[in-house]
Amino acid sequence: MANLKVTVCGIEFPNPIWTAAGPGGADGQMLLRAARGGAGGLVAKTISVRPAAVPSPNIVSPFAGSLLNAELWSELPYRRFLDRELPLAREAGVPVVASVGYSSEELALLGAELEKTGVADAVEFSIHYTGKDPRTLGSLARALKDSVSVPVLAKLSPAVSDLEAVVRVLEPIVDGFVAINSLGPALDFDVKTGRPLLGSGDGRGWLSGGAILPVGLHYVAALGALTAKPVVAVGGVRTAVDVVKYLMAGASAVQVCTLAVLKGQEVYGKLARELSEWMDAHGYPSPAELKGRYARALAEREREREEGGRAARLYPAIDCQACTLCLLCERSCLYRAIHFEDKRFLLDRSLCVRCGLCCSLCPADALAMEPQHERKR
Repeated sequence: MANLKVTVCGIEFPNPIWTAAGPGGADGQMLLRAARGGAGGLVAKTISVRPAAVPSPNIVSPFAGSLLNAELWSELPYRRFLDRELPLAREAGVPVVASVGYSSEELALLGAELEKTGVADAVEFSIHYTGKDPRTLGSLARALKDSVSVPVLAKLSPAVSDLEAVVRVLEPIVDGFVAINSLGPALDFDVKTGRPLLGSGDGRGWLSGGAILPVGLHYVAALGALTAKPVVAVGGVRTAVDVVKYLMAGASAVQVCTLAVLKGQEVYGKLARELSEWMDAHGYPSPAELKGRYARALAEREREREEGGRAARLYPAIDCQACTLCLLCERSCLYRAIHFEDKRFLLDRSLCVRCGLCCSLCPADALAMEPQHERKR
């Protein structure tokens, strides 16, 4: 059986599936339930010097698997969090990560109080409301780092446009990165009344869940190429395969929020079990073996292109035994390059633009893009 233990910033976690700063870590009892549900690390909801005045309603589901939220930071006084909620969470026996925000002054104060109480094994700070200027982020990181002795993680927003500049400023200060925060601003409203679904001032909020997974994968892979420091992924996890993707993209661990809100806090253990089963089935003894597989595969592809000269042309090829004859590939092909005759898959290469959509849609994984080398003249 695969060994799911991971070490991040010198801290050992029983598995790489953590809670994320959000509703699933709203207080100590909720964090304890997450631990009982199988979470390998407990990241608490972000606290700040002032409790948040959260609008109502503040969470809706615009479509299956995703959430739109107008949540802010914790509604609880920070002293209660430090004196009661985090100590309660520590009773679970798994590492606890505090989350703090937002100004340099607030981070310095909260960091000093965390240091006095010793209730967190690490601390992350969110840049959600702080602007994206690298110099500002450097000041935030330094204010927190100078006030704590535990590892500091910088949680990045997908709104960061110059990731390289941000990493260049933060890397000498922080011990690792978290990516990404929810995506937005985003909007949805009721077509009957024209009113927004959220209670925020302008009706806008932040998108999370399955819809943002590709954005998160991009940022994690990009961070992996820019820094050797650990990256913790968050955003869009629905299945153990999504966890695998994040680990392959370069993550050391993966935080989960929306899935737990939608399906309950047992999802952490379910993801860990299914991750272990997937790793066993595919010959990966530990998460470390998965980490960075994407970057290595990308390098392999580039070498093959350099060595092979002209790249092979890829076309969809079918596994007849796996095909269920659902005909989804035929219906989804805008170019009418695919059709079935007497239950046989036929591809007209003169019409096929090799987009690959049919392969990604196939529910039976019966289609794959395979190389077809042109004959040398």
